[in-house]
Amino acid sequence: MTASAVPVVLAAPALTAAAAAVFPEARLVALARQEMRPARPFEGRLFATLASLPAGTCVGLVVPLRLVAATGPSAGEPRVAAGESPTGLVAVEDHVNLELRGPLTGSWPAGVPRRFPSMTGRYQPAVVRSAAGPRVYSGGVVAGVGDLARLTPFERAALRCAGCLGAADLIVPPAVVAAYHGHTLAACGVVQGPPIDEE
Repeated sequence: MTASAVPVVLAAPALTAAAAAVFPEARLVALARQEMRPARPFEGRLFATLASLPAGTCVGLVVPLRLVAATGPSAGEPRVAAGESPTGLVAVEDHVNLELRGPLTGSWPAGVPRRFPSMTGRYQPAVVRSAAGPRVYSGGVVAGVGDLARLTPFERAALRCAGCLGAADLIVPPAVVAAYHGHTLAACGVVQGPPIDEE
């Protein structure tokens, strides 16, 4: 499967150029933060967009990401050393959900089956390849957090314990909704801001 096999890419409005570089043939759907993190199940553009696609579609996803700072000699790529300012794109291989709620939390419409989808095998990192523009680094597991700009003490501690590559606040809701509709994800993070634990 290649990036040309991705018919739709979801991206935060500020990341549309990166989305176009990675998935040049895909239809771009720019979603604001509140649209990427729906307050109620089955409402809004995220649910509508993913529900409109045939089951089994590989959907592109481009979100902001902050890397975890390297903590010792065992820390590997693409974590960054103190003082470095990373740029580029990182493929997402899987996620760990550190949030206390998800996009399927809340009251469901009548007649909609209440089930939580399996997340096994949902991410397709090999599909994330930049046709032009910034280099796409090999990826890793990303932690889903509530607010990337304001990590909680629990989130910081869990990131260190889990050995996550980085954190993103717009990764889990689209991933869960995509899985609910039977889709896979070609997800990448656009590295932004200083490494976590450098502040």
